[in-house]
Amino acid sequence: MTDTTFATAEQVREYGKQAIGAYEQVVKSAVDFEKAAADAAPADWIKTAIGTHASFVAEVNAAYVGAVRSALN
Repeated sequence: MTDTTFATAEQVREYGKQAIGAYEQVVKSAVDFEKAAADAAPADWIKTAIGTHASFVAEVNAAYVGAVRSALN
């Protein structure tokens, strides 16, 4: 690789890391909001449904973010 190609690849990798960090924060905010909604829900079955969905989203997001971070390294 030439110096220019190497520098460009590093810039793309750094941008990818920043983008996945921002994506991860957005999803975390959404999951936190869902968990707060679950806590405030009037019925136990609603709390369970919303809480389960929030946990599912958090787990899928963690797997996705982990895979993308692995690919960037």
